[in-house]
Amino acid sequence: MEQEEQVFRGTPPMETKRTILRWLKPEDAEDVFAYAQSPDVTAYMSWDLHASIRDTQVFIQQCMSDVDEDRAGIWGIVWKKTGRVIGTIRFVSVDTANRSAPVAYVLSEVYWGQGIATEVLEKILEFGFDSMGLNRIEGIHMLRNEVSGRVLEKAGMRYEGLIREKLRAKGTYWDVQQYAILKRDWDLRRTARVKGLRK
Repeated sequence: MEQEEQVFRGTPPMETKRTILRWLKPEDAEDVFAYAQSPDVTAYMSWDLHASIRDTQVFIQQCMSDVDEDRAGIWGIVWKKTGRVIGTIRFVSVDTANRSAPVAYVLSEVYWGQGIATEVLEKILEFGFDSMGLNRIEGIHMLRNEVSGRVLEKAGMRYEGLIREKLRAKGTYWDVQQYAILKRDWDLRRTARVKGLRK
């Protein structure tokens, strides 16, 4: 597949102030399992917690196949200070006709409350708009996961409303809150930041 044909532009490695974003590898299994087995981390995820390292190994193999075949753009979030994988962030899919994509992320509870999710999400939004040519990026969270909503808002997304029973996961239907940011919103936000730095 030629580079220009790739929806996710090859899912390239990227860097933020505190993290490196890259493909997951088989040797990341222990790091991923460390948070994927946590009930606190997985409580509001659409997937079940990992009961064993084998679950994690299967997950990583699927991620590698998805990236290789351009079915999804997924990055492991690597903490620079330790080189350990502390979460993932991904474009779940892309609506190429409408240049729109949903984004999802998960982060180890050890790193909650430090602005890391927002930092990483902003980098993914930049990539989505500047490299993938998206016009709209969406994010949702299960109704009771209000912390995730604050992350989306801090990254510049606007709240659009409640969608009833949008997701079926873990044997039940979940109401979700939906947020989104448009390319023009992102451009205005970036311009405002640049002007702020120049003052």
